[in-house]
Amino acid sequence: MQPLEPLKDIQTLRLEGHITPDQAWTYIDVPFEVPAGVGRLGVVYRYDAMIGSDPHLTGGNTIDIGIFDARGSGFSSPGYRGWTGSARDRFFISPTEATPGYMPGPIQPGTWHITLGAYKVAANGCNYEIDVTFTPGPGDAAEFPPLLALTNDEKGSYRPGEWLRGELHCHTTNSDGDSSVEEVVRLCEGLGLDFLAVMDHNNVTQRIDMARVETPLLLIPGYEVTMYYGHWNVWGDQGWIDFRVTNADDLARSITEATARGFLVSCNHPKPYGPEWAFPQVEGYACVEVWNGPWPGLNDRSLAFWTQRLDEGKRLVAVGGSDAHFHHKDHPAKLGQPCTFILPDGARSPAAVLAGLRKGHAFVTESPDGPQLYLKSGEAVQGDTVPRPADNRQVVGISVLGGKGATLEIHKRGGLVERVPVGMNDVRITRTVDVRDSGYVRAQLVDADGETVRALTNPIYIDG
Repeated sequence: MQPLEPLKDIQTLRLEGHITPDQAWTYIDVPFEVPAGVGRLGVVYRYDAMIGSDPHLTGGNTIDIGIFDARGSGFSSPGYRGWTGSARDRFFISPTEATPGYMPGPIQPGTWHITLGAYKVAANGCNYEIDVTFTPGPGDAAEFPPLLALTNDEKGSYRPGEWLRGELHCHTTNSDGDSSVEEVVRLCEGLGLDFLAVMDHNNVTQRIDMARVETPLLLIPGYEVTMYYGHWNVWGDQGWIDFRVTNADDLARSITEATARGFLVSCNHPKPYGPEWAFPQVEGYACVEVWNGPWPGLNDRSLAFWTQRLDEGKRLVAVGGSDAHFHHKDHPAKLGQPCTFILPDGARSPAAVLAGLRKGHAFVTESPDGPQLYLKSGEAVQGDTVPRPADNRQVVGISVLGGKGATLEIHKRGGLVERVPVGMNDVRITRTVDVRDSGYVRAQLVDADGETVRALTNPIYIDG
């Protein structure tokens, strides 16, 4: 029985259960009652045969954890208070502080829920124990802290036509990274970046820290919706989108809701161990993360995922992100690698950067000082649409900066049109492309053997 009177002493409640193999990749809600007068709520959990979350590891259990407050735990419920996957075995929430990844604020009396995500379940199942500790204090009158908003506030001066460089996908201690928001911000400043989006898994608490940090960077709110069936970014400040997807209908519902609210949605790293996009029939996203971390990490599969859809007539914005988690140890995923360049929508503000990305005015390159690749047709730039020429011969101009020794490739529907060796660091070429069977033209820069992409553009689309 739960205490009915206001809490006077520290009390600990134990919750126990068993997860069966057929519950893998589902979510288990474990309810518990929070009495009045709680000023701090602490959770510790444990389970048997624990193994890491790396998808290559098998034969044991990986159980994720999060929590919902008394406002509800249903799909898309406002009661969501945080999630750390399997990165932590304990967390706390108080009116003014919480473990990174969990939202401080009111501790309302009533029914709360621990949510367990059964990522990996061994053949004999998984036993778990959860200890919930209540500490007395004034908790239910607190307010939630302010979060970073997507603003039109300009920072610095902007020259019309200037492309800005930045990081669209990285992580902090608010999910499973090893560095704080401020540490990541300072690292990005040192790289000479102009904008930054911290996309912690299933969380908005990084936006608390982002709202507090002082920086010349343009900070873009958002987070990575992390499912067992694929990952997707939502850039914007329009609330929380549920990640507890167990079928295609759930996913379609979540993407539709995110888009209706005004988020810019990206299908992330759709490649083996990405994980892959398990419900290919579900679309509705506006972008595809074609480049995630170092190019050799199966990014050719993500590029093929995107180009297949371009060939089908879909217009999806190609983006890149490092997906960097670790900065206190050597790791192949490093901030700004790859780096996305964006032509903002007429201003130097977070909202203008996101508006430019939404238009496809973007290219991806290997690093902040990597080769730059610009595609134009008349006044149209990559992401724009031009009328189909009467003779189906589309004239495009391509500028390559810093690409000496690489090879420029021009692509249209169906594949490669032409390869052009780049002999100097500053090259501008004009080509006429037969587009009678294509609705787009795009360009990419590859190394000498053609195996590694060094930069790629979004397409110029052709109507008619």
